[in-house]
Amino acid sequence: MRKVFATCPRDCYDTCSLIVYVEDNKIVKIEGRKDHPTTQGFLCSKARKYLKYVYSKDRVLYPMRRVGKKGEGKFKRISWEEALKEITNKIKEIIREYGPQAILHYEYAGHCGLLNYYFPLRFFNAIGASSIQHTICDSAGEEAIALHYGLHYGSFPGDILKAKMIVLWGINSAWTNLHGYTLVLKAKRNGAKIYVIDPVKTKTSNIGIHIRPKVGSDAALALGIANYIIENNLYDEKFIEKYTFGFEKFKEHVKSFTLDKTSKITGLSKEEITNFAEDYANLKPNIIHIGYGMQRHLNGGEIVRAICLLPALIGLHRGFIYCNGVRDFDLDYLTGKNLRKVPEKSINMVQLGMALKNGEIKMIFIYGANPLITLPNQNLVRRIFQQEDLFIVVHDIFKTETANYADILLPATTFFETVDVHVSYWHEYISINEKAIEPLGEAKSNVELFKELARYMGLNDKELYEDEWEIIRNLLAKSKMVNFTLEELRSKGFAKLKTFPKDEYQTPSGKIEFYSQKAEQRGLNPLPQHVEIKGKYPIFLLTPRHRDILGSQFRNVMPRFEPVIEINIEDAVERGIKDGNIVAVYNDLGEIVLRAKVSDKVPRGVALAYFFIKDLKGRCINTLTTDETQIYGGCSTFNSTFIEIRKLK
Repeated sequence: MRKVFATCPRDCYDTCSLIVYVEDNKIVKIEGRKDHPTTQGFLCSKARKYLKYVYSKDRVLYPMRRVGKKGEGKFKRISWEEALKEITNKIKEIIREYGPQAILHYEYAGHCGLLNYYFPLRFFNAIGASSIQHTICDSAGEEAIALHYGLHYGSFPGDILKAKMIVLWGINSAWTNLHGYTLVLKAKRNGAKIYVIDPVKTKTSNIGIHIRPKVGSDAALALGIANYIIENNLYDEKFIEKYTFGFEKFKEHVKSFTLDKTSKITGLSKEEITNFAEDYANLKPNIIHIGYGMQRHLNGGEIVRAICLLPALIGLHRGFIYCNGVRDFDLDYLTGKNLRKVPEKSINMVQLGMALKNGEIKMIFIYGANPLITLPNQNLVRRIFQQEDLFIVVHDIFKTETANYADILLPATTFFETVDVHVSYWHEYISINEKAIEPLGEAKSNVELFKELARYMGLNDKELYEDEWEIIRNLLAKSKMVNFTLEELRSKGFAKLKTFPKDEYQTPSGKIEFYSQKAEQRGLNPLPQHVEIKGKYPIFLLTPRHRDILGSQFRNVMPRFEPVIEINIEDAVERGIKDGNIVAVYNDLGEIVLRAKVSDKVPRGVALAYFFIKDLKGRCINTLTTDETQIYGGCSTFNSTFIEIRKLK
């Protein structure tokens, strides 16, 4: 039996190191690596399904051509040669008639390996295609933190165990950051005080003091806490003088957020606010883990700006965790930027439907993503994808909702069938993924596929054919965060990266900027604001991620999920709705039909349906979500969707 080092490539904080056991080119067992300092050998519910996942009967194993209408999912098997010829002939035809920018590649984090994620961009840069902006997830928070700190990295998992107080603000870490949640539990056993700030009752909210502000009011809460700390002289004057810029302006700005005003905006009692502020100022060191969901509001960037400045008030360098994906890897080399000969046209992925309406894009190549369930404003996106003059290629492991619209559907490998290297956006370890088995059927990795397409296109640039291990070697050699060789990494499977110092700030002043000069230069308010969110309909729709699903992945190996929407008891009574009733959920974008689940899990004026949920007629929850974007990072605003609910039966 062979043992192979692997890494879970899912879009997840944890990026778990694995050992795969192989016998006769078949995986017989998968386990977490107990010697990994952060992921520690235990796996989430999703990773425990990987054997079913890789050997699922639902896998796409051969190239196929569409034979029915778009969306029907009817295909006929063809050879790789036929598929590659048809795709490359179409690319050449479109470039000849409309120019290379009429071709769009659409990818996201279905596979987070550096090679499978970035290498295909060498091909698209070489042909001059339009690109997609990765704005669906956490770009608002990244940009918000960068305005005040320079780069958006913060503390690392090891800091959790040193903390006397841990704040989980807008994150259900028991479901979305399992190993972080475990560290928090360990810290609690060691005496740390835990606060969970979330309007929704979750598994995570049970582990500490639960504070439930009104949805979208988090910036007001943070500014009110800041004002209380300043007014009561609980701030660190020496730290502020040495390491910060613009404190006096910030101090004046937050004065209006009195306890009365903050309480009124957030719906919290003054006692809840003062107790938290007192603990936060006195229990040091402490750490705030800022979740991604609350920055997917129209005011999401402002929320993160306000929260991330709290550690600076009490004398902590980057006393928050948000996204630690800041690395010095040469992405221009990895993506082949030098191959591009025409200007790059870029499209915000959140507004893909609107961007495609004018017909300028004639071909879309999709891999590592399932936009026909994950994008907002689904009715518009689906109408565009049904158009016969839009040529669609999908490369995927399974026949997804998006794959059903493909003109050509190509089989993709799982991570067990390819080579890659991974970094986490939470912890500081890099790990490799060795090829455990040969590809099933005729599946090809992202790297292999785009090498083949380059050959069929007759492209000669050597970067388009570079060996995977050579690319990894070059990435490591160019990085100042690496103090080990590729051979050493391969022998152990993972290694610790150097990290940027927490007390260095890449701002114009070289300090933490309470008053952001970058924001001022951009015409934004230099100080974080509370912005009230209002909608045409009375109920906030929240669409968080579920423990057992990531985006739209793993649905085929998990138990069937009930098409339910959770609503507050008072909202239900007001509408004559009882638990289990069939209800229509609607707004100006569309209508779906779900089963009502009445509980106190969500507050009044809020409803919750998980991100991937489909209704009784197969329509997904993102039929209703808004495709508006915010000024920070062009980020999505899923959680600023407003709906109404009415009883059907």
